[in-house]
Amino acid sequence: MVRRVLACVVVAAVSLTGCGIPDNSDVTVVGPGVSTGTSFEEGGTRTRITRDLTSDRRQFALNYLRAAAGEYDGALDRVKQFMSSSARDNFNPPAAPRVIRLIDEPLVDSATDRVELSYQLLGTLGKNGLLEPSPEKVEGKYELMLGEVTGEGLYVLQAPPFLLLSDTALNDYYKQRTIYFWNTDRTGLVPDVRYLLRDVPIEQEPTIILNWLIGGPAPWLQDAVEPLPDGTKLENKVPAIDNDRLQIRLSAQAVPTEGAVEAMERLRMQLQWSLRILLPDYLDLTVGHQQPRSYSGEDFISSNPAYRLVQDPERYVIYERTIRRLVNSTRPTSDTVPGLTPDDNKDISRAALTTSGTHLFTALVTGSGKNERLRVGSAGIGGQVALKEIPGLPAGLGNPVWAITPDDDAAAAVGLIIAGGRLWRFRADGGPAQEVTSSGTAGITAITVAPDGHRVAMVVGGRLYRAVLNVSGDGLAFTGLQQVYTPLTSLTAVDFSGEGWLAVAGLRRDKNRTSIVYTSIDGALQSQVLPDIGNETVTYLASYPANPLHSLNSVGSVLYSTGKNAWEALSSQVQITAKDLAGPTGEPRPEVVPEAPFFLN
Repeated sequence: MVRRVLACVVVAAVSLTGCGIPDNSDVTVVGPGVSTGTSFEEGGTRTRITRDLTSDRRQFALNYLRAAAGEYDGALDRVKQFMSSSARDNFNPPAAPRVIRLIDEPLVDSATDRVELSYQLLGTLGKNGLLEPSPEKVEGKYELMLGEVTGEGLYVLQAPPFLLLSDTALNDYYKQRTIYFWNTDRTGLVPDVRYLLRDVPIEQEPTIILNWLIGGPAPWLQDAVEPLPDGTKLENKVPAIDNDRLQIRLSAQAVPTEGAVEAMERLRMQLQWSLRILLPDYLDLTVGHQQPRSYSGEDFISSNPAYRLVQDPERYVIYERTIRRLVNSTRPTSDTVPGLTPDDNKDISRAALTTSGTHLFTALVTGSGKNERLRVGSAGIGGQVALKEIPGLPAGLGNPVWAITPDDDAAAAVGLIIAGGRLWRFRADGGPAQEVTSSGTAGITAITVAPDGHRVAMVVGGRLYRAVLNVSGDGLAFTGLQQVYTPLTSLTAVDFSGEGWLAVAGLRRDKNRTSIVYTSIDGALQSQVLPDIGNETVTYLASYPANPLHSLNSVGSVLYSTGKNAWEALSSQVQITAKDLAGPTGEPRPEVVPEAPFFLN
């Protein structure tokens, strides 16, 4: 991944195209439930769901699950409008709506007007736009008791004691907004995904986003990022953009007196990224009683490591135990592998290559069976890597992953690998592997690290988790570990596909067949990649993340393995064959196929 320190350069916005979700594509909920097909992107006013829209019991129940969507403080009143007077009087739920995913169609008992809702609890949606996953896996059934009044239609007579919001309503009535916080090293920004009501007038959005920033990061990110200084306040509502200027006034506490110049620079970059899609030509920032400072241009974009993600990533596979480039990569006629000599490019089964602003990092699994070894190294861009073996790993090596790759100290780069059913860390300069003994990671089978180098997603016991990565002199640990609920079961593979998105592989609930989906990092939203690829297990998945400068909520390309076969996920699954390799392949042999595909990240 692109994990590096802040580079003070001016970079033009990157346009990213490919096989991810287009700018105006729809989020499709995988599995049961009704999707309205609302776009990811900006939307106008949504039709408000009212009690009298239908007399169909099933649709009435689905409409009830949409009533809480909207202005936060009015959710209770909107839901009570669906209820009889006695039901309203006895309904006193917690303020935060529970976001649920229906895992089966609503079951209507016509004899009793009882509607059974089979659900998966995803979490709660807070006033700060944060969807907090449920701390415990909850799947069950809710019941709605309905009644009909002649001439007035249906009412809810009895309901669960919660405000309920379906995932489809979350998609239809809210849009994702990403705010940013500096990591604790102050070397780059870390994304924090929130949900903003689509009906909010655009002139109100900056005030809402500023208040989110002042309120602090999501709990799971707290150990990895810095909140704004205590006492930071928005002095007044952000006025509408005037004369191509967005004017923000913050209290004096927003910038500490010590290191004020650097702190002001960090603050304005944080604000520029968090407000990026709203920014006019100029941001005028006033802190305390200081004179306003005006910022324009795109020099702020280098503060987010994901800005370097490229439009056409290099793609590789392992073929006849060597790394081979695919023909539709950036250099289609060249079969050279950066940093490796022909003598080093042999006897390889799995590999990870990534770059920082100054260096290339290489991790290779060589040998086979009990003789498997992990060899790693780094070199300046264009240089040759000197590989070093990493001792101390048990048998059964998985796919290596580079986690932290700083520009200023390449030898300190850190990678991760699963071996012997446990997670280990290694360094680019060699030395023994160290086991990562963080609580909750026993049984880990897949891991991925975001471009920011701090957010992590992993598959543990067939379930998806997210966490943040903390490295110290004493080792490495995961904190903020939370389970994320997807529509798939028995997950086998995961990789970051965008700032707020993951590509995951597992089994469909309805058919028990293998599927690959994109899921938002909180598990609430989904879009299909390949809905049904049969009964074969996805053993490994690689997704090149989309550049956030391209468009909101984009996701990247997907490569994956089933057994020894390598595939690309396009509109359908496409097997990668010897004819897709750059350079000579010799006489094709049916028993030798490309495998273990990956990107140069």
